[in-house]
Amino acid sequence: MHLDIAAKIVIADDLIPMLVALRRALGHLGFPNVLEAVNGEEAFAALEANPDVALVISDWNMEPMDGLTLLDAIRADERFRKLPFILISADANAFMREKARVGGVSLVLPKPFDADILGKAIAGLAEPD
Repeated sequence: MHLDIAAKIVIADDLIPMLVALRRALGHLGFPNVLEAVNGEEAFAALEANPDVALVISDWNMEPMDGLTLLDAIRADERFRKLPFILISADANAFMREKARVGGVSLVLPKPFDADILGKAIAGLAEPD
């Protein structure tokens, strides 16, 4: 997948330092159009307000809507069914990864990561089936 540097990207994490780190990493990669959310509900609202978003990067563990529930909501909406989605987690085990795969995640990215790893992840994305 090639993601244009002008593409809008939604990032969701309930930890502000992680949002800052994600925004910084995306900026380092040349992506200036980043929309921030502190939970899945805010991320989905950002998608509805910006249906031209090209990528979602979401933490797994957030309240009141976590990343997996956000993924389910996105995949249930025809407008976003094929939207690339990276789920990030510090503790994704094999069971969690399988749940995400079945849910239609594009990639599960373990924390911690840096801009180079994120860039390679974005470059390697494929749209879900």
